[in-house]
Amino acid sequence: MRSVIVVSTLLLVSPSAWAQSLPSPDVEEDREAEVELRFKALAQLGDRERAAGRLREAARAYRQALNVRHDSLVAGRLGMVLVEGGRPEDAPELLLDAIHRAPAATPAERAERKRFFEAHEVARAHGSWVEVMVSHAGARVTVDGIDRNDAGRSAFWTFVAGGEHEIRATLDGFEEAVVKFTAVKGQDMKVPVPLTAHKVEEKPAVYVPEKDPTATLSAVVAGPEFTKQEDPFAYEEQPKDPTTATERKGLRGFLGVGPVVVFGVASWMPAVGAMIGGGLQVNQHLSIGLEARGAWLTTGVADEPINAMTAGGMASLCGHYKWFFGCALGHLGVIRVEFTSRSYKPASFADVKPGAGGRIGAKIRVTESFTIQAAADVLGLSSGVQVVVGPTILSDQPPVMFGVQIGGGWEF
Repeated sequence: MRSVIVVSTLLLVSPSAWAQSLPSPDVEEDREAEVELRFKALAQLGDRERAAGRLREAARAYRQALNVRHDSLVAGRLGMVLVEGGRPEDAPELLLDAIHRAPAATPAERAERKRFFEAHEVARAHGSWVEVMVSHAGARVTVDGIDRNDAGRSAFWTFVAGGEHEIRATLDGFEEAVVKFTAVKGQDMKVPVPLTAHKVEEKPAVYVPEKDPTATLSAVVAGPEFTKQEDPFAYEEQPKDPTTATERKGLRGFLGVGPVVVFGVASWMPAVGAMIGGGLQVNQHLSIGLEARGAWLTTGVADEPINAMTAGGMASLCGHYKWFFGCALGHLGVIRVEFTSRSYKPASFADVKPGAGGRIGAKIRVTESFTIQAAADVLGLSSGVQVVVGPTILSDQPPVMFGVQIGGGWEF
């Protein structure tokens, strides 16, 4: 009798249990509707926060909406918030996605896409689009420690801020490739990343008994309330040293030109002219150079119709530290004094003036190849200059000249 009861119970219970185990046809639709409602709520929250001027909260809401599902329109609005909030270097990829994929069927949508384009141009001026070209497909690639090649492509574009960056690529069977490059703001560039295969060393086979695979793993849960993806304003990047951001290394040549002002050309009044020079940058701390310059006195000696000028060449040996440099100078030139025909019998005198001295200055790198520098120098000459008319000494200049110059330079 007991067995009969058990069988009857099973027959009665089993159909209902089977019915409960089968998924409802509406469950999947309900899940998709719930996801869509959450996405729309976060996107609308981002719109409201942006309209209220709370850019950090708007960026967080847009980022959370994109974590629910991707939408090019929301990506573009997040990019505009980043530009408005002072983080333009993080916005170009989001804005480019919106420019290409956001809807533009209505006038309002077309106007918003135009704003996406304008914001992208503002953001692009703060960095560079870089085409990373990996020699082998399937490699894991990071740019400044962030994964940039989930699809394992052999070439892809990414946006980076201006300055120095590092690319690392890893692939089974190959050595890790590390490439450092300097991005110039507003200029696109290509960076090749070559991978080198591991060298196979033939070794005698040695049997090593397998050890018990034991490991102790500890779980640590810590960190900020929001990730950088959800709150892009949470982590401020440390500024890089501008003196080393675009520094080039190794032997290279340079050429410079610019105006010069010289004091001590038969008078303490300024003599104005130009200089041109060139040389070799042996390394980042040492350079040698040759320079030619000429300068003409802007007024007459002792306010008389007497002209004076200097012309000559200098050799320099300079030491460099960051922006600053100091040089030892050797000078060989002439100082020429000319009496004009307005008040005197025309005559001119030129004396060769060898000398030596020093220079200090500062050099600022504008681009990878162009620099601007300013310098001041002092030269001690072999003798001074005395200008005499009859029994009157108009000028008795000591054997020293001071110079100030500013100019541009090119490295190659």
